[in-house]
Formats: sequence, C-alpha cells, structure tokens
Amino acid sequence: MAGVVVPPSVAIVGLSCFVILLVEVLTVLLVYSSSGFKRLVADIERSSKELDRLQAAGAAATTPAQKKRERTLEVQLAYMSRDFYFYRMRQYVIMSACLFTMFYVLRTWYLGKSVAVLPFAPMFPFSKLAHQWLESPAATDCSFMFLYVVCNLGIKPNLAKLMGTVLPPSVQKATDMQSMTSRFSKLTTGKLA
Repeated sequence: MAGVVVPPSVAIVGLSCFVILLVEVLTVLLVYSSSGFKRLVADIERSSKELDRLQAAGAAATTPAQKKRERTLEVQLAYMSRDFYFYRMRQYVIMSACLFTMFYVLRTWYLGKSVAVLPFAPMFPFSKLAHQWLESPAATDCSFMFLYVVCNLGIKPNLAKLMGTVLPPSVQKATDMQSMTSRFSKLTTGKLA
C-alpha cells in the first residue's frame, strides 16, 4: 500500500492555515482572554470616545475645566497605550515564533524547488519573491516563499475577524503609532495646557 503524496502547494497552504489558526488560538488563550487585557481595552475605548467627544465640541466651547479634563484623558491614553503594547508584544512574540518555525520547516523541505505554477507572470517586486531561492526559474514558477506569504496575508485577517480578535476601531485609532506620537508631542510641548 503506497503512501498518499500531497502536492507541495496543498501542503504549504494547509500548514499555513494550521499555523495561523494556532497563532490565533494561542493569542486568545494567552493574551485576549486575560482580565487585564479586557479591562485595558474597555478603558482605552471609553477614554478615547470621551476625548473625541470633548474635541468635537470645538475650541470655542471649551472651558478651563474641559481643557483640564482633555489633558487628563491624553495622559491616561498615553499610559494605557504603553500598557496596551506590553500585551501586544506578547502577541507578536507568539506570532513570530510560530511563523518563523513554520518558515524554517518549509525552507528545509522546499528550498530550491518550484512548488506551483502560477497562472500569471508576476511583476517586479512580486517576481523576486515568487522566484526566491529557485535556480533558473521559468516566469510562472512559484517558490514556497511566495505561497507562504500570500497565505499569511490572505488568511490571517479573515481568521482574526472570525475568531473575534480584531480590536474595536476606537482602540485601534487610539493605539496606532500616529496617534501615540501626536499625543506624546502634545503632552511634551504643553499644547493642551
């Protein structure tokens, strides 16, 4: 009885899906289900909405008490964003460890081998990725690297939505780097004072 031979492209897609699912499950268990993370997300969401409400009132309607409250909220959000990134670092460590381990396994198995034939010839930035580590590839050959990256980019966001690990929009806005940078610059220059 001969063993079943799985095509490399199917194996790569299947392993990618498995690793992404593993990352999401570990993230839910080790990060998102902790009471501290849930409380922090709720606090960030509440403070962010209150700050947006105060800023929407406009400069003309702002009293000294409202300015003081706005500054207090900015400081709270700065500290909460710092604490939020402590939890996000846990998620990034889990994700990096799993994805790099799977990358190492796939590289060991499929280095120098074409794993699929693409129905198109990729353009410049993608052709380099599609032909990574292939010796004299045809225009439509595909290395494991291209398939692995496409699977991760296409499956992870959808699986995160399905498992409920997507953050509320107000929390995403309050903790993105641009908001944090502007908040810290306002606090250090004293524009809210």
